[in-house]
Amino acid sequence: MANSLVEYGYLATDIMVKGIVKTIMNESPFLARLPFREIAGNALLYNLESTEAGTGWYAVGDTWVESTTVWAQRSTALAILGGDADVDAFAKQTRSNEQDVKAAVIELKAKAVADEFEKRAIQGYTTTLYTTKQMKGLMHLLAECESATTTDWDGAVYSVGGGNNSQIISADGTSQALSIDMMDFLRDLVKPKPDCFIMSRRMRNKLQSLARATGNNLSYIADPRQAGHLVTMWGEQEVIISDFIPDNIQDCLSSVVTIRNTNPATTRASGYDNSVIFALRWGENDGVSGVTNGWIQTEDIGKLETKDAERTRIKFYCGMANFGKVSLAGLIGVLDTALA
Repeated sequence: MANSLVEYGYLATDIMVKGIVKTIMNESPFLARLPFREIAGNALLYNLESTEAGTGWYAVGDTWVESTTVWAQRSTALAILGGDADVDAFAKQTRSNEQDVKAAVIELKAKAVADEFEKRAIQGYTTTLYTTKQMKGLMHLLAECESATTTDWDGAVYSVGGGNNSQIISADGTSQALSIDMMDFLRDLVKPKPDCFIMSRRMRNKLQSLARATGNNLSYIADPRQAGHLVTMWGEQEVIISDFIPDNIQDCLSSVVTIRNTNPATTRASGYDNSVIFALRWGENDGVSGVTNGWIQTEDIGKLETKDAERTRIKFYCGMANFGKVSLAGLIGVLDTALA
């Protein structure tokens, strides 16, 4: 079984790395739950189970028909994420009686690494800010459920069915407010069932409002990974909030969204007021997983020549992959309340 970042923190022997992992866990619930598969080399070519093998019923003497799983090949390349943390020698020497300056600086850098990882784990290889230096994110992996070269979301209205990508449903041909029926439909696209939903705060608030209107509410349980933390639940599934899921995605065009045209800087307005809700199942062999070579690493660069400071480098060779087509699904063209 692959280690999650939480488990890796338990295994790490470097005190600084332990502290960085703890900071990242607290900063990003998404990262705290994401399993990681360690690989050799700088990329992974893997098989996506696109069609399940068939079976049949036979009478004595019938000719048996062979049917095997259909595989589709996908790839993910490791990206380099990191940053340098410089600690001013004067501050370290004169403020050491108040706090550990180096620890504080590295903690802030670790938070920045967590935020950037989660942002690209959602948006990587998509939007107008797309760059090949980044890893693939859920938005791109969802498109890849259709084909390795697909860069749009092409689903169908949830109550109708159809579309090119069976793992994508649209709230409407253009956009529509979230409903409980939509959440149920989204849940059932992940087999046998999803571990979680990932959504923005705006969509969480809408879901909570819908639940209250039916006389229920979202429930909360103790987080088994982090003592003192609570986990939000919708039925059997955990609800994970990500501040990096956009709420200003353009309206669908006949249930299709070209995600490379999504501009995160666009002011949320009518026609640009949609979001996406992901349903997924974690798994390093048949679900959604991170990939890494070497995990999170730190390097003591030492004293700098050009300024009175010492530098610590934090780096992470990382990527994302979806090993099972029915492990990831998305509800697109969805919002809380349409803007006039």
